[in-house]
Amino acid sequence: MAAAGLVGCGEDRGLVPVTGTVTYNGEPVAGGEILFTPQDGSHAARGPLDDSGRYRLGTYGPRDGAVTGMHDVAVILRGPDKPVPEARKGQMMEEDMQGSGDPLIPERYFSPLTSGLTAEVTDDGSNEFDFTLTD
Repeated sequence: MAAAGLVGCGEDRGLVPVTGTVTYNGEPVAGGEILFTPQDGSHAARGPLDDSGRYRLGTYGPRDGAVTGMHDVAVILRGPDKPVPEARKGQMMEEDMQGSGDPLIPERYFSPLTSGLTAEVTDDGSNEFDFTLTD
């Protein structure tokens, strides 16, 4: 009986590696984050953007991949967080989840619903997706 439980712990979750690069006006989107949201409602994947705008997605853990299927994609890049006013300290608001710094790319890219970016992650493809953001 205990052996059956152990099999489930190492179970393949159907994730595949997904990598790529994000640029904005020809420059790497360094220090931002990319989010792949499956259109079928399954688990989203995200990844930080390194100094050259490269990413590798993770769903359950860092860099473990993404589920297959069509995804709506968001990219978030903000400047340094602004100080929290005394009246709001200790309160977490929805907009605080994305940071409070000024946007460094157009805000339409911050949501998978408005970005216009999509990707189809497959079992047998290279799954390297490069995104070129513009004003």
